Amino acid sequence: MPNLRRFFFQEPSPEYSGNHFADQRKFTILSMVIFMAALFIRSWENILHPSLYMEDAGHYFNVYYGGTRSFSYAVFHHPNGYFNILNNIVAWAVAMLDVRLHPILYQVFSLTMGIATALGFLFTGLIRNRFMILAAPIVLGLSGMNHIFYYNSLTFQMYNVVILLLLIILATTTRSKVNPILYPVSALLIWSGPYSVVALPISILLIFLFRNLQRSLFYIWIIVVVAMYSLSVRENTIQINNIFNERFRSWATEVFTDRILFLDLLDKVSTIHIALLFLSIFSALYILRKDSFYIKISIIIAAVITGSLAPFFLSIKSILYGTVFPCHIYISQFFWLAFILFTVDRLFEKFRPHVFLQAGVLTAFLLLVVTDNIRHPEKGQIDILPAIPAFVQTIHLVEELGLDERNQYVILRTDNLKPPFLSPTVRVGSLSKDARRLERKDLDLPSGSKFIVE
Repeated sequence: MPNLRRFFFQEPSPEYSGNHFADQRKFTILSMVIFMAALFIRSWENILHPSLYMEDAGHYFNVYYGGTRSFSYAVFHHPNGYFNILNNIVAWAVAMLDVRLHPILYQVFSLTMGIATALGFLFTGLIRNRFMILAAPIVLGLSGMNHIFYYNSLTFQMYNVVILLLLIILATTTRSKVNPILYPVSALLIWSGPYSVVALPISILLIFLFRNLQRSLFYIWIIVVVAMYSLSVRENTIQINNIFNERFRSWATEVFTDRILFLDLLDKVSTIHIALLFLSIFSALYILRKDSFYIKISIIIAAVITGSLAPFFLSIKSILYGTVFPCHIYISQFFWLAFILFTVDRLFEKFRPHVFLQAGVLTAFLLLVVTDNIRHPEKGQIDILPAIPAFVQTIHLVEELGLDERNQYVILRTDNLKPPFLSPTVRVGSLSKDARRLERKDLDLPSGSKFIVE
């Protein structure tokens, strides 16, 4: 291990100045193209059928429909106990447009954010090997992003924004200067996802691991903004006492081992499996022990992997749900795979193995992704909601009837994925308290009357 003085004060080596983009531009572009092609081939049905999954209906479409909400309402609306500004602003802006476009625009935004998240690791400067550049988006975008909802659901951008925030923070470790635009961008990301709290301990670590005034100022900014955001969260959503509960600790350990370290690929994780995995990790750390930059980044990523579990297990959600959904371990899984990619990249840098061996490792990564997606089909596909296009078309038809002028209204609703209280439901027509509610028999609709609630 390097001595402590060198470990804490040494700057990243020259090859991590950010100039690698010019050297590997062709492979970076090729990697992006291959990933997006793979994504569309894998999930084309869901991408071609925009819908209103889960909270996209209950928390966004239903709330913002009609464009009657103010911008300040969008900024400060936090029904779950925490602010989610970016999603709210998107839903507020989309509500100003033709209702038939709402599901499409929700998905366009989500797909853009999802692709940016999957490709983000390429631009941190942490991987340089051309084979790892080709592997990273596919591994992180098709396996690390452990559900299709990150690409087609506005709701699940609350997790993508945290990944993007952490990638921005990691990228600053490979650059000599911090672009001023990162200050407002990071603040928006922090205030758009409750898991952003993990950026606080990460920033504290970075201040000590990378002694650079400009970077430290940025990390201090992150710490302050995250602290402010954390203070805004409703107290009854936090359950710190869970840490003293043996059952919760055992549950978290099992989830960490089975579903993160082994990606839920094994029916049963044995002691031998765990021993072999940790032997591999410690072997890599020993081989690269003199690479202080690698050791520092490994410490940071390890903190992300373990710390990202805390917001769920130390919240009331763990008690209410009684199970761990893919979104709750998304950040940990993503950065676990990122750590593996980063480690292999540094080993390639050190030993410069034959191109056939590097290609073989790339093939192994691709086989891992294929196996993972076969075992977990929800990563690429979810039930299509065929009623959504007809539903929004019916809303548009009813809007054309001019019910406002007659002080009348109807309630329209369609089924969605469970739970049922998240179904897309809107009031079309007059919002007056004395308005008359119409039934199906009162309207002569060419189609879509089935959506009218009696």
